[in-house]
Amino acid sequence: MNKNRAGNPGGTERLLWMTDTYGDHNGVSTALQAVHREITAMNLPIDLMVCSSTLPSDDHLVVVKPVSEFTLPFYRQQHIRIPNYREVQRIFKKGGYSRILCSTEGPMGFAALWLKRVFSAEVSFFLHTDWLVFAKEALRLEPAGVRRLQRLLQIYYARFDKIFVLNTDHHRWLTGEKMRFDPARVFFTAHWPDPIFSNLLQSSGMEVPFDRKKPVVLYAGRLSREKGVTEIPAIIRMVRSIFPEVQLVIAGTGPAEEALRQEMPDAFYLGWVEQESLPGLYLACDLLLLPSRFDTFSCVVIEAMCCGLPVVAYNTKGPKDIVQDSVNGFLVETGEEMAGVVIRYYLDPERRIEMKQEAFRRADSYRADTILNRLLLDTGIIGETMTSR
Repeated sequence: MNKNRAGNPGGTERLLWMTDTYGDHNGVSTALQAVHREITAMNLPIDLMVCSSTLPSDDHLVVVKPVSEFTLPFYRQQHIRIPNYREVQRIFKKGGYSRILCSTEGPMGFAALWLKRVFSAEVSFFLHTDWLVFAKEALRLEPAGVRRLQRLLQIYYARFDKIFVLNTDHHRWLTGEKMRFDPARVFFTAHWPDPIFSNLLQSSGMEVPFDRKKPVVLYAGRLSREKGVTEIPAIIRMVRSIFPEVQLVIAGTGPAEEALRQEMPDAFYLGWVEQESLPGLYLACDLLLLPSRFDTFSCVVIEAMCCGLPVVAYNTKGPKDIVQDSVNGFLVETGEEMAGVVIRYYLDPERRIEMKQEAFRRADSYRADTILNRLLLDTGIIGETMTSR
């Protein structure tokens, strides 16, 4: 039996981190894989639990088999997997867990609330996804439907003892007039770059289909309306009015890919790029374009900065808290402004060098040990005296 998944030696506090996505092609899954690597390396009192029919259990990773599995028409890339709640309850009790953190609003979120009811355990929620933006942009809900969704989210999140957020906008939303959560229940946290992005000398160069001697603008992420990818063609056309040789590289997949290919047939479409190849891709590009108002944090921003790649993003949510405007990237309000700062960036070679150095420095401030220690403290797994050692 894996000692990391069962028992409670010494009566220490232990955290079960529950999620509906792990091993999938999305940002939450990638972030949680990074969490798993760190808690395993540091042997922290945390285990992740996921429902999957294909993944094996591992140190600090508990996998339960689904009793049912299906997809939703508006997000076919992500499978919905229903666990056996009785099995989840048995694992929680046998593992000696004292607290729960959940990262997704799906079946595992309801399993977490079930455990709270059965064991009176403290249950926290890690808010990764902006479902209101998704509802407006991807589902095209009318304002009345968005308001109803907000009320449902308010009822759902209120059942958790604490909520962890990744940006100041979400903190303001939860504690403001619309959601009215007690600020004492809402905590900040963050993600960190995988070590692969810190060891660039060991990164193998990626074979790229574009000309590295010409300007290269990169988009990396899900190709969907809520990610703002439908704005990219107009932005690139404005940039090419001044710099016609600019190349657009798109890394990712999603429902908007075909529309993008029709409107921008000369772009380089790389599909899903595995993480070990990303540093080489970032190093081969000049600028990362992020026309999304959806990202609650955006790991791609930190990853790019680790490779000295400045970022152009909208002045909202996660990117707003990471990018320092005109220092290591640009924060803008409109697509026209986004095109304008890309042009300014290419017009000033000296500034490009300075911004690349500043991007390295900014990424270095996101460290796994600091972020995880703060999370352990805020969830109550460790106390203040332990973090000061």
